Amino acid sequence: MSQELEVIQQGPRCRSLLSKGMYINHGLPPGKEVAGDGNFWCGQTQRVFGPDDKVCDGDRCADTSRPCYEA
Repeated sequence: MSQELEVIQQGPRCRSLLSKGMYINHGLPPGKEVAGDGNFWCGQTQRVFGPDDKVCDGDRCADTSRPCYEA
């Protein structure tokens, strides 16, 4: 049996975009974030660069024209 993380917020960012704050803030009430250092990485590459060799962050990974973007 596989366990998947619950999607807690659906937004315009690529679903492969990951950050430390996603894990540390899980389960907290909205607006009560304890961490958000701004460090992002791509779940497809496990690096700070996506499959298109461009930097991953909250703004760039909201660009739906990127070939690697997943809604």
